[in-house]
Amino acid sequence: MENANNRSDLQGPTRACSLDDIGEFHRDAAVTFGVFDGIHIGHQAVINALLKRAAEHQLMSALVGFYPHPLAFLAPERCPPLLTPLSKRVEILQQLGVDKIIMLSFDAQIAAMSPEAFVEKVLLKKCRARHVVVGYACQFGKDRAGNANRLAEISQEYPFNVSIVPPTEIDGAPVHSTRIREALAQGDLRCGSQLLGRHYSLIGCVVRGDGRGKEIGFPTANIDTQNQICPPNGVYAIRAKLEEQWLDGVLNIGVRPTFDGTSVQVESHFFDFDESIYGKSVEIFLIEKIRSEQKFPNPEMLVRQIRRDITDAARILEASTHLCQSVS
Repeated sequence: MENANNRSDLQGPTRACSLDDIGEFHRDAAVTFGVFDGIHIGHQAVINALLKRAAEHQLMSALVGFYPHPLAFLAPERCPPLLTPLSKRVEILQQLGVDKIIMLSFDAQIAAMSPEAFVEKVLLKKCRARHVVVGYACQFGKDRAGNANRLAEISQEYPFNVSIVPPTEIDGAPVHSTRIREALAQGDLRCGSQLLGRHYSLIGCVVRGDGRGKEIGFPTANIDTQNQICPPNGVYAIRAKLEEQWLDGVLNIGVRPTFDGTSVQVESHFFDFDESIYGKSVEIFLIEKIRSEQKFPNPEMLVRQIRRDITDAARILEASTHLCQSVS
């Protein structure tokens, strides 16, 4: 495998590209492809198999990911919320040791390709694939006509081999992104974290709010999480990464019913921190839910509850023995 410190693409892609934007590969490669939203433990099993095959055959390891989800193009009304934004996806893949990361925009050109055309134009011509690694549930090509078995059949006609990775199971069921979304939507952070192999995190830019938190003595950073999935409304103990700084705090997801709010906001209060961070990106790791959202008769009673929330969060975080790094 290539030395990451010498790679010209060390920073990784910052946007999805079209097929025509993919530069020439200078080496033959072991390749995997898919959406990889979440890069959960099932995805990691595929990537580990990719790295193993690349090392065995002295190939470059390459991953072609589709971003955003293909349903954003094919059927936007059915497109699921994100688990992992682009920047986080690339960060995890780099930590796992993938040599070449391509985030491919799923557009009309890709959507119209037959499974054979995808193999020829993307895997072989663009990526110089000599070994392709896919999960058992792989689907590709127009109308999802291709699957893992079809890929193996196609490989008989071309100079590449195929490895099919079996499902990774937890509690007798395969790990997949839909299962993680369902767990998070139900507020089951423990299950979501187990399937992901790390604490679930929300990533977004700090935007200006109405300053209500500062008025009551608890300044907050409002986070624009865009279309990432959020767990149910409530208060959570969190660890946050702001640039290279780690911060402990509490996160509130909800409409702020005490102030008759109507729109859901994601706002965090960091302990012993009161700097202006508008416009900066922050990653919020959800450690444990403290309580559900509730309406208080007046702001004074809310303030008393926030103090209790902070005490509870500090206790929870003190008992947490790791800093939520993306990949262990």
